[in-house]
Amino acid sequence: MRRFRFRLTPLLRLRSQHERIARRELAAAMGAISAIDQRLAAAAQGLADCGAQAPAPGSVGRLARSLETGLRRHQWRLQTQQRLAQQRLDAVRAEYVQRSRELKTLQKLRDQRRAEWLTEVQKNEQAELDELAQASRTGRNESSEGES
Repeated sequence: MRRFRFRLTPLLRLRSQHERIARRELAAAMGAISAIDQRLAAAAQGLADCGAQAPAPGSVGRLARSLETGLRRHQWRLQTQQRLAQQRLDAVRAEYVQRSRELKTLQKLRDQRRAEWLTEVQKNEQAELDELAQASRTGRNESSEGES
């Protein structure tokens, strides 16, 4: 019996590799979004703290107001980074979905071809068994006719 051989195995390996790369890029993009979200949360907490200290008279109030202004600028930059990172995440996610779909299509084709191959092998084995059974019956019939 010959082994199953899928002619597109090199292509399947390549698509699998591309899918893994796309998955890693997706994870990196999601990590970048998470990091920016954490930095935005820290900036929001800093703004809240400065907002609480800003009404204080004297140098503490002035320092809190100037820190609040700087934190607002920082928060705006982070929001811009977040929008860009979200756009990249969307593009990377679309790429991953496409790569994953391509891989699954090839895997389904391989599985389909393997099932066809198994059916053919079973059919051939059954034909051989039938042929052996027929030869055995023919041999028995000839020997019983020879004895008579």
